[in-house]
Amino acid sequence: MADTRRQREGTEGRHGIGARVALAVVTSAAAGTCLAAVVAVVAVDRLLAEQADVRLRGAVVELAGELDEDPPERRSAAVRDELNDENREIAPSGIRLAVLDHGAVIAGDTRAPSVAAGSCTSGGAVGQRVRACAEPYGPWVLVASQSTDVERLWWSYVAAALGALLLGAVSGGALSVGLTRWAVSPLRGLARALCRSDPNTPTSIELGPPTRCEEVEAIRTALSELMDRIQVLLDQAQRFAADAAHELRTPLTVMRAELELLAEEKSGTERKALERACARASRLSDLVERLLVLALPGERLAEGFETVSLGDLVNDVVSQLDETRRARVELELGTEGLVRGDVQLLGSLVSNAIGNALKFSKSGPVTVCVEDRACDPDPDPSWVALEVRDMGPGVPAGLRERVFLAFYRARRDRDGNGGHGLGLALIGHIARVHGGRAEFLDVPQGACLLVLLPAWAPANRPESAR
Repeated sequence: MADTRRQREGTEGRHGIGARVALAVVTSAAAGTCLAAVVAVVAVDRLLAEQADVRLRGAVVELAGELDEDPPERRSAAVRDELNDENREIAPSGIRLAVLDHGAVIAGDTRAPSVAAGSCTSGGAVGQRVRACAEPYGPWVLVASQSTDVERLWWSYVAAALGALLLGAVSGGALSVGLTRWAVSPLRGLARALCRSDPNTPTSIELGPPTRCEEVEAIRTALSELMDRIQVLLDQAQRFAADAAHELRTPLTVMRAELELLAEEKSGTERKALERACARASRLSDLVERLLVLALPGERLAEGFETVSLGDLVNDVVSQLDETRRARVELELGTEGLVRGDVQLLGSLVSNAIGNALKFSKSGPVTVCVEDRACDPDPDPSWVALEVRDMGPGVPAGLRERVFLAFYRARRDRDGNGGHGLGLALIGHIARVHGGRAEFLDVPQGACLLVLLPAWAPANRPESAR
């Protein structure tokens, strides 16, 4: 449960590849349509400018025709009246005419811009911009101009751009759902295949059928090669564990026997020294046995499982304690606690759990409870719970996961005769091998070790603990 909570906290603020692909699709669609809208607006504006230029040039040609009707000697005197009449006639069209002489307006619209003969240009401040075309006429330049700041037109441009942006975002968002699922489906398939695989048996990991996605196939190949290398290392570790079992067990057994025989022949100080050496050899032998159990893979330990009563194992372990320690143990055996497992391993689990509680509770009582229990979301009591409660210093909340690591000790005895930090690691390992789990619960005082194992009945099979 704590692992799940930590993983959930570690993933907060992260986004999956699907979300990133969807965001990229929406952003690119919106940016693309916005760019297309800008290009369209510029093209339309250019087209309108060209149409305006045709009208303005036509007005200039018509003005030149009107001026040609006057004799050359009367043009200078009559040009002002002629321009005024023309501007009144074409006022509804928005076009204004002017005659420039060396850049100065001599007749017509006094606001006419100075435009080079034979060209069209736009100028003026925002709100007062005009489009003007000019043609040469003798010593003069005839100019036709028209306002281009049409407010309605610009609002239409803005609305069109915003509409295109919104349409692109909405269409991109709608399309991104299917496109994203299609794009990340190979990765999701690979993830599901990895989740279904048993981490204790790397050789059985099934990565699913191959895909046409180059990146996913690269990941699949890398994972396959990694599993091969891991399997080689595991095989080496298993061979080492088997060799160590053969090479260490016999010498230690012989050493203990010889020390015990030698101690029987001695007395006084020499006998006490030999008894201490024998006790240390016994602890070393126990350490070797624990290391071998931790080193062997789960499938090796699971061979030859049989029906075991956890309640009977608790009674056996307690009965082997000395009278003083046995008197401190209170049993609450509400059920037989039938499970499928290895008798020796489960006996070691119970022995270590009770031994740790007696050790750290000093002279206080230790309560051992065996009962059937349900686990969410399954309401049926499909698990056997072993609870060992003591009145010792307890385990700090921040260390309740680390204490199940090999060689980790939350506290060390001042006399240096403490354990090796393997008891809880052994408990956790044996529980996992049997499809269960071990954890410490919150209690007002002391510590409460909970071990959950799948309950066994002839009609069911054990499942892994959630």
